[in-house]
Amino acid sequence: MKNVLTVMQKEAALVLHSRQLILSAVMITIVFSATAAPAVLETGDSRFEAMMIMILTVIGVFMGYIFSAEVFLREKKEGTIETLLCTPLSLREIWAGKVAGIALPAWLFTLAAAGIMSGGASALAGAPVLPSGPVVLHALVAVPALTAVAVGLLGFVQLLLGMRENQIINMAVIFCVIFSFSLIAGLTESGLAVTWETEGVVIAASALLLLLVGWATRYLDRERIVTTIP
Repeated sequence: MKNVLTVMQKEAALVLHSRQLILSAVMITIVFSATAAPAVLETGDSRFEAMMIMILTVIGVFMGYIFSAEVFLREKKEGTIETLLCTPLSLREIWAGKVAGIALPAWLFTLAAAGIMSGGASALAGAPVLPSGPVVLHALVAVPALTAVAVGLLGFVQLLLGMRENQIINMAVIFCVIFSFSLIAGLTESGLAVTWETEGVVIAASALLLLLVGWATRYLDRERIVTTIP
């Protein structure tokens, strides 16, 4: 656990000290969350809450995708990951530390987005618009769990495959993010219910998926990672 925390601190510091990354993250957070706030004026709190959990999830996963390119892919592209591979850390410890180091700053941005959405909706409605308990649970637990799953899977693939395959995957991820906007609109219009039960299922499924991806890291090996460095 100490080794994982050491890698996590290094990667989180790398992300938070990158001016370009932080500027991109701030802009995405403001644009995504500010455009959702007016929804409360149209159809009331229920639609706003459904939209809130979907947008927070998209922001968390998209931030994880952006930060993964810096933490996993860039290190591999520049060959600096070889230094890390020469340490006594296991590949699973390296993977877990990097995932935690990305998920933490991504989660902080989703909390900021939740504040902007709630504050903006309150200002527009002229009265406090506070998220319900399940929405708070989603922001505090489900979003970082889902982000960790997405980052863990991306990191695993980026370590396993070569740069050409990763470019194809990056294009697929961008397509999925664009598609998610249509999904958000469809689910909010269909009256998606935000309940304790649905949040419990989401959190349990995320924990299971994260364990599965962590188990899959047994198929990574140092030689393969080095041979896929361009």
